Amino acid sequence: MITAPNYVNEEERLKTLRSYKILDTPNEVQYDSLTQIAAEICETPISFINFVDKDRVWSKSNYGLEVTEAPRADTFCTHVIDFKNGAFVIPDANKDNRFKNNPFVLNFPNIVFYASYPITNKKGIAIGNLCVVDTIPRELTKTQLNLIKVLANQAMNLLECHKNRRIKKELEEKNIELEKFAYVAAHDLKSPLNNIYSLSCILADMYTDKLGKEGVTIVNHIISSSNNLKKLINDVLDYSKDASILKNSCSDINILNLQNELIDLFCCDKSISLKIESDLKNIKTNYTALNQILQNLVDNAIKYNDKETIKINIGISEDKEKYHFYVKDNGPGISSNKQEKIFTIFETATCKDKFGNSGHGIGLATVKKLIEQMDGTITIQSTKNSGSTFIFNISKKLHKSAL
Repeated sequence: MITAPNYVNEEERLKTLRSYKILDTPNEVQYDSLTQIAAEICETPISFINFVDKDRVWSKSNYGLEVTEAPRADTFCTHVIDFKNGAFVIPDANKDNRFKNNPFVLNFPNIVFYASYPITNKKGIAIGNLCVVDTIPRELTKTQLNLIKVLANQAMNLLECHKNRRIKKELEEKNIELEKFAYVAAHDLKSPLNNIYSLSCILADMYTDKLGKEGVTIVNHIISSSNNLKKLINDVLDYSKDASILKNSCSDINILNLQNELIDLFCCDKSISLKIESDLKNIKTNYTALNQILQNLVDNAIKYNDKETIKINIGISEDKEKYHFYVKDNGPGISSNKQEKIFTIFETATCKDKFGNSGHGIGLATVKKLIEQMDGTITIQSTKNSGSTFIFNISKKLHKSAL
């Protein structure tokens, strides 16, 4: 008996196999139907759908022979996963040096004929096989061999469908948990926020003379920011309940007001110069989503800036189908090898911001998700030491269903 060589990318192959979470699962009629069809088409008494694990071959479906698993080193299937020339056929194992001393040839079930096709994903990684087996020498027609390939591909399709359904279910469960968390977080945030708002109003009403002009200005900023934050919390909660709000809850947004709201949020830092450049007076889109997008981009431009004066320019224009935006800063820029990763959740371009805090890589991932849900795209133009410009667009069609 000749043992099959190790699979070229065995670690990746095993990782791929386990991503489908198929091993040690109960019998399923969809897979059992495939092995029955394979046996009947090829007129063999036995058929299997097997998956090749690290040290064993595990059977998801077996027709004609109830064998759940076998040592990998002793199986024919180990040869199949690294076979690149289509169907793997052994007409007579007794005459094949690789298998004539195999324990499954010499002993029960006394395999003589074996034909198989690998179960391979789109990347060409073989994780198992569909095979037909007989105890006498045989040959298969070209049509029979082609049909084994079709059935093996169908087994792969089943795996992909089951995986996608599982992922969808897991995401739905996570969304339910996130929604619950959002309500708890909102309750916890609203109480101290209301206190801040109420105390600020008391300060403004009762201690105007003692606060002085500058103090009153600061307190009014706190009141204004608290109101904006209260509205934002309520809107985000609405969005967490139904993402379709992005497409059916839009309003007229005055660009000058939008600029003032952004300036108010960062008014305590006198080193910031923020300006919106636009020929437009108003745009119509989802206020909450646009506010989150711009706040995240401006916040990043401030946190990672290395200049004494932080300059942020926001541009807004339009065409027939979309609104177009850019957010340009004079920061350190982002090197080209890191630009593709920054929109991926939990990925950051730098280890720490200018305040010494480590980023979580959530802000830009959120920005990208919101923009894509508004039928838009986002890109970045940046070179090291020359600042960054985030360019994005959102569809004008969002508000049509709300009109």
